[in-house]
Amino acid sequence: MTVTRAARAAARPQVLDLALVARVRDLVTDELSERRRERDRALGPADESVEAAWAEQRSWQELGEVARTRMERMEPPLPEAVEQAVVERVIADLYGLGGFEPLVADPSVEDIFVNGADRVFVSRIGGQVEPVDAVAESDEALIELVNRWASRLGRTERRFDMANPRVNLKLPGGFRLHAIMEVTERPAITVRCPRHRGVTLRELAGELGTIDERLRHVLAAAVRARCNIIVSGGTGSGKTTFLRALLFEVPPHERIITIEDTSELGLSAFPDRHPNVVEMETREANLEGVGAISMVDLTKEVLRMSPDRVVVGEVRGAEAISMLKAMGQGNDGSMCTIHADSAFGVAGRLRIYVAEGTAGLPVAAVDALTASAVDLLVHLKMVEGRRRVVSSVVEIEKTPDNRLQYGELFVEGDDGLARIELPPTERLLSRLVAAGLDPAAVRPDRR
Repeated sequence: MTVTRAARAAARPQVLDLALVARVRDLVTDELSERRRERDRALGPADESVEAAWAEQRSWQELGEVARTRMERMEPPLPEAVEQAVVERVIADLYGLGGFEPLVADPSVEDIFVNGADRVFVSRIGGQVEPVDAVAESDEALIELVNRWASRLGRTERRFDMANPRVNLKLPGGFRLHAIMEVTERPAITVRCPRHRGVTLRELAGELGTIDERLRHVLAAAVRARCNIIVSGGTGSGKTTFLRALLFEVPPHERIITIEDTSELGLSAFPDRHPNVVEMETREANLEGVGAISMVDLTKEVLRMSPDRVVVGEVRGAEAISMLKAMGQGNDGSMCTIHADSAFGVAGRLRIYVAEGTAGLPVAAVDALTASAVDLLVHLKMVEGRRRVVSSVVEIEKTPDNRLQYGELFVEGDDGLARIELPPTERLLSRLVAAGLDPAAVRPDRR
């Protein structure tokens, strides 16, 4: 009878023998290194799939040696499920995500917090945080695991060691990892696991309860009307998911260019919605310390690429000035996210970020640039039960002297959800109606 992978997973031991995993993995690693050296001298690098198949076979051979040793000692043989779990974990350590694999595969896990190899917690959908099993047999093994990722993932080879004690990576599946050591007692790793990559505004207004139907229609019209939009919020408030949902409203014929520190939006995964998209990501310096490409560099490059819309995944520094210039110089419909505690705090953040790249630019000039470039501020927050909601939508009104003047169209209700408060200015309303919005959607309810 054939045993399915699901059945093997169900039979897998709850607590894995990490010492045995380490023994098999270290032996395979040593022999693998020698094979690589010999092959590189003769034929060049091996195909990873071929190499992984050899590593799996060699793992089973070593477990055969373990079985013979146990027999000689009159010890019972290891269950088949235990051996299978050991081999799978060795291959995961060498070519996959190691002890993180079952966690990132769990759809209920939103974040993984590692405060040392055996002090691991997960945050689940719904808000509960709970401890889980160790992800490695030691801190040293954990560091080596991340080091393997750093050398294989990303656009340049990186290291995670005493000389390079921090690293940011995008893991397979779009998960984001931050690791740091030396400045902490034990290596600390945070993995964020976004679960709503393909969510739309309709779904945000429905099952997820992030916005109501009225606001859905307003925001969809704002995207079609090519309004420049900044999405603000705190860490974990859902800014990237929301920005992607807004971009799903962009007509498919438009050319979108995205700029991100670590690629998260992943628009190229939706070619039916975005057939003409270019995704740009910053690049750290290589091991020789050269070749770095910053957000500022990319925001300058993007204007030479004839975009219909420019999207900055997260503005957090001197690139703010280039983003505002892009918004104000004809690339209408551009968007970005920014960390802020409220929609009204965005302007202060932009002043600080612009100052990083343009020393001496007066605050009034930054405000004038913001006022001329940005149409809407959409603020997200997390409410009770870790539910993410849009709590405020603010129009930046255009004054003759380009001063910042706000109109809070949607304000936070008792449940945290944004409710209509004010109608937009005639200037914005005419754009929204021309884009297909029913004027009744922005008519405040009588009180």
